[in-house]
Amino acid sequence: MSDFRSDDPRPGRPEQPRAEQPRAEPEIIPPGAPDPVRPGGARASDSEPEGFPGAVFITVDEQGRTRYTKIEPPGPFAVAIGMLVLGGIVAAILLVALGLVLFWVPVIVIAVALVLFSSYLKAAWQRLTGR
Repeated sequence: MSDFRSDDPRPGRPEQPRAEQPRAEPEIIPPGAPDPVRPGGARASDSEPEGFPGAVFITVDEQGRTRYTKIEPPGPFAVAIGMLVLGGIVAAILLVALGLVLFWVPVIVIAVALVLFSSYLKAAWQRLTGR
């Protein structure tokens, strides 16, 4: 057992920080209740649009006004446009890859033809020189 206490005044003992007490208790305002921060006691849901299901981001600006941002899932038109853009990107990548392949095919064919022709010339030269 240790006789160490946080209020021990002896030198060489580390002082334990005390827990900070909350400065204010959070206030929970039920939906539809008047907001004590807003002038005139306006309800919190007065500025909220009707039928606001789904993901909602609520922010408060410097003046204490509440801003609502609704995130909706994409509709069929947005999905179709997204698929067209994705298809265009895939098609462009495919065209570049095929272009590289189609560029290198003639280069390889010409290189193989040069190797074969050089071996033919070497054999013909050896026949002419008699080696």
